[in-house]
Amino acid sequence: MKKIKKSPYILLLAVVILSLLSGCKQYDNFTTYFNTYYNKKRIIAEAEDEFSYQEEKKRVKPRVFVPETKVSVPNIPKSGTPPFMTEFIIDQQKLQPVKVKLDSIIIKGSKILARHPKSDYIEGTLYLMALSYFYRNEWLPSQIKCSELIDKFPAGELSPDAHLLLCKNLFIQRKFHAGKIMLSRTVDISWQLRRYDILSEAFRLEAELALYKNDLDAAVRPYKQAIAQSDDGLMKAKWQLDMAALLYRINKFEQAEKAFAKVEDYSPDYLATFEASLYRALSLMRLSRFEEANKILKKLESDGKFEEWESYIFAAKMTELRLRNDDKNFSIAEKFADSAYVNHPLIIANYYEKGMDLYNKNEYSIAKRFFARSRNMRTPVYSASEKMFFLLNAWEQKHMTIDQTLNSFRDSIEIPNEIKAIVALNSFELGRIHEQLGNLDSCTIFYKQAVDYSPLDDENSARYIYAYIRMIKDGNPMLADSLYDVLVDRYPYTEYGQEAIQVQGYTENYLIDPVYETFKSGQKLRMSREFKFAVAQFLKVFINWEDSPLAPRALYNIGWIFEKDLRQADSAYYYYKLLVEKYPDSEYAKDVKNSVLYLAHVKTGAPLPDDLNPKKRESEKPQFQLKGEGQDENIKVNAKTLNPGSVDSSPAEILNDPMKLLNNATESLSPENLIPDLKLNLPQEFNKMFQSQPDTTNKNIEELEEKK
Repeated sequence: MKKIKKSPYILLLAVVILSLLSGCKQYDNFTTYFNTYYNKKRIIAEAEDEFSYQEEKKRVKPRVFVPETKVSVPNIPKSGTPPFMTEFIIDQQKLQPVKVKLDSIIIKGSKILARHPKSDYIEGTLYLMALSYFYRNEWLPSQIKCSELIDKFPAGELSPDAHLLLCKNLFIQRKFHAGKIMLSRTVDISWQLRRYDILSEAFRLEAELALYKNDLDAAVRPYKQAIAQSDDGLMKAKWQLDMAALLYRINKFEQAEKAFAKVEDYSPDYLATFEASLYRALSLMRLSRFEEANKILKKLESDGKFEEWESYIFAAKMTELRLRNDDKNFSIAEKFADSAYVNHPLIIANYYEKGMDLYNKNEYSIAKRFFARSRNMRTPVYSASEKMFFLLNAWEQKHMTIDQTLNSFRDSIEIPNEIKAIVALNSFELGRIHEQLGNLDSCTIFYKQAVDYSPLDDENSARYIYAYIRMIKDGNPMLADSLYDVLVDRYPYTEYGQEAIQVQGYTENYLIDPVYETFKSGQKLRMSREFKFAVAQFLKVFINWEDSPLAPRALYNIGWIFEKDLRQADSAYYYYKLLVEKYPDSEYAKDVKNSVLYLAHVKTGAPLPDDLNPKKRESEKPQFQLKGEGQDENIKVNAKTLNPGSVDSSPAEILNDPMKLLNNATESLSPENLIPDLKLNLPQEFNKMFQSQPDTTNKNIEELEEKK
């Protein structure tokens, strides 16, 4: 009976515990959301708005498709970001204003993972962190976070998004095999969770990858498979429209026209119906079937439900005028559009295509005006318009600079090297512009012009020669091989010379440092006591390579030879003085600076500054006593026992009055008087004062040289 009485309490206790536990879970979710996760979502939205990367949530107007035009080098690059992935990369200029926000998202995400590992927001946190890393162009960290999300939440709400983002990371890193496998898994999980938006994006990536590899059949295959597998008429119409748009973009207008017409066989909404009809008409125009196209446009105009998109119909009519080369009526339509349909995306696309028409006719100045107009707002042609505008603008400026520079020296017999260097640099940059435009013949001409004008002593010549080699090595390998040898001979220490050495198969021992070898030769000659030749080698280092770190060492060694080995004080003073003047901040100049200043004052007779005067130490007794102060008779020195040219006074008097020594400098510096008399009976303390202390600087240099 007691157990029966206790059972309600036990049940009540269990309910309370469960309530507390669930309450803790709800509290954890509540604090996680409002303290951190909410802020993360807000910040990521602000960041995406900053660089216009926000995905299209609900489309309410027709899309803009533009046939592709080749304005870059046609060869598929073997490194770097694949061209079809560049649209997903945020450049540094756009990233800079939001970098702090993205950092904040990563920091907040790390806090959630560390402090709330069991909350319901871990999946969203991992995805936002992966997205932030992706926007920061940090592909590997983004890839890791996507993998974590997929491992922990394989069928989660954000699993398709993580799969797709992981595919983008892999493709940007050129991991195509792994990317294709992950793209296949993305399609599977999107079908499973009915994420048709992710599915459509996955199909687009598959198509772009196939086009990148020049496989048209593989590009349209995903759309055909999806249409065959789906039972949803609306999605069938959508994917049929996407496939037709793909064909339109790659200039397959006949196939595109048929594909657009087939959209009506399914169940398109009114927006898809308008897009299919509009671009079917545009496809017919590009096939010069203008009458059929105009019938479709008139049908669209008469349909009241498409009245809000009449500007797109007007843009299609402008396309007809452009294709018919009716410049007069196109200008009239352009003026009307500027007032009636300002910054309309399809009209802006028309301006871009008009600019490309003029560019292909070599009318660069007029083409630049249309490219300037088509870069006013973000449309599918924005990046291409901006690129073409800046390239043509730079083309115009470089041509103007070259022409003005050469015209100013037209009557001169010889153009100065400084002017040649300017012409060479602008010619090289002009060649780079043509290379980006795909004009390879013009590119080769201007690279050669840069090589011809560049002075031989200009290291930029190596860059010009290398660029010229790049353009001619396939068509003229013999000339390219000769130019590689020029790079090796004249510019071996540049990055281009280094590559030329590898291409030509030279060994590492080919390069010899002439400065070091010359200096080392001087050191060996000095050690062999071949002082004349040693000085010549050290002088060669200083004269030929004045800016080398070995130049001050060379001057120091010359001064050392004259001072210690040859005992020629004036020559030593000259080179030490030159060392102090040329390289005042070097350690070698600092070592001899005080000696040079002291001797300079002695030679000119100027009074010594305080810092060169010997300081008296009051705590020490004087080494010598003056006459009359208890001087020992044994240490008296007769002036006549000194050198004949010396002063007529005792050494103690000389120390107290150095000016007496300076007054007789001419006599005392004669070669005969410089020979010391070793028979002088001087006390030991006096001798120590005049003994020269060994200079260990050069000894350290020699030891360091031997270790090398």
